[in-house]
Amino acid sequence: MTSENVKELLIRVIDSEALYQQAPCGYITFTTDGTIIRINQTLLSWLGHTAEETLYIKKFGDFLSKGGQIHYEMFFRPMLNVSGSVKELSYELHTKQGTVFHVLFGAVAIKDDNGQVIAVNAILTDNTDRKHYEQELLLARNQAEKEKRNLQFLADLTPDLIWTTTPDGEIDYINARFADYFQVPGRTFTQDQFLTRIHQDDRADFITAWADKLKCGDPLSHDLRLENHNGEYKWHLVKSVPHYSEQQEILKWFGSCTDINDHKLALTKKDEFISVASHELKTPLTTLMGILQVLERLKSNPSAPMLGEFIDRANKNAKKINSLVGELLNVGQLTAGQLRLNKEYFNIHELLDNCCQYVRTEHAFEIVIDGDPELQVYADAGRIEQVVVNYINNAVKYAPNSGSLTISFSKLTEDIKISVTDNGPGIPEEKIPYLFDRFYRIDHGGSQYAGLGLGLYICAEIVKRHGGRVGVDSELGKGSAFWLTLPITKY
Repeated sequence: MTSENVKELLIRVIDSEALYQQAPCGYITFTTDGTIIRINQTLLSWLGHTAEETLYIKKFGDFLSKGGQIHYEMFFRPMLNVSGSVKELSYELHTKQGTVFHVLFGAVAIKDDNGQVIAVNAILTDNTDRKHYEQELLLARNQAEKEKRNLQFLADLTPDLIWTTTPDGEIDYINARFADYFQVPGRTFTQDQFLTRIHQDDRADFITAWADKLKCGDPLSHDLRLENHNGEYKWHLVKSVPHYSEQQEILKWFGSCTDINDHKLALTKKDEFISVASHELKTPLTTLMGILQVLERLKSNPSAPMLGEFIDRANKNAKKINSLVGELLNVGQLTAGQLRLNKEYFNIHELLDNCCQYVRTEHAFEIVIDGDPELQVYADAGRIEQVVVNYINNAVKYAPNSGSLTISFSKLTEDIKISVTDNGPGIPEEKIPYLFDRFYRIDHGGSQYAGLGLGLYICAEIVKRHGGRVGVDSELGKGSAFWLTLPITKY
């Protein structure tokens, strides 16, 4: 085949106009003012226009959005003049049907012999799928950011100290509570800083346990004391679990520090109470057993002069044991919510007078009862007597040199108030808020008085079940007034 034949064949095979018109991309040529002078059928189809209503009538900018027009004037034209070409500009074209068609736009300047731009050749590729993908990606990223903010918000609401670490244990996130507890600026906290805040007696065990978990990937659960920004140590339960990838590689550790200080103190109080209760019960039991052994030897001689005294001592110790067991039973009933109240109307003056009989008989105390002798209240008389007797016994125990007690009662607007006032040494102000706490035992002059630390707690619970209140007014050197209130109406 000759060269002439080849040229003729190529002309028939390659129809450049057909390729231009039916190309999968858009082609357009426009002058420097944007007037379209050539456009292929592909782009016309995208725009929904014909060649007749477009060529030499429309400008390229007519198909751009407002933002696109600004970009075309402010960036595209200056860039084309400087560099002679642009690549992959993203534009939105507005079609005849009112829809938006996303394209990637590339252009080359056509210049005259003097180097002046006289027209622009441009190629536009369909960017719809890519734009949708970008929008979906943006939505997913925004959703992820939203979820992240929500999780951070929830983490900041929790009272626990929340943190995360890298696979090797370096802290990379802390919540607001964590930052507040340690007074961390900018929410940046290192593993070494955390370790220095652990009590020195707990630090070594934690380091060993944490290093072991980092190595084996098992969850961590460890009790320790953490120093806050005030220099106080609080017990915390430190827990951490690993988060794994699909390849079973640790990506991150999620952890929390839960304040268990009150729980630890309660356990300590419980242990102290068990020790005190054992001692308080053992002492009268030992004494009682000793007395019974003596009585066993004296039973053959009932006229022995010491027999009556030993029997009195045995009774006294038996009553003490009964009182201690009674307190334990009362606490059990209160804790289980099984304390029943048998309410009725009764005369307050008569009840208070009965409460004083034992003290008048056993102790050299002058007792004055001050109040309306006809005043009545609706309550459980037995339980209120238990409270008042406890107040009186405490006054005798803690203020033995007082010599006198005043028991007053009066009707207020909505309550009836009963007070037991002594002239004893008074109670330090800092101890008053704890007097009605369970297991609290007051000391005076460096020594603690006998007892389980339950009496006033039981009193407070009984009065609360009646809908009333308890309290203490005291001043050092001027005595104390323990009081309670009972509602006038049926509660």
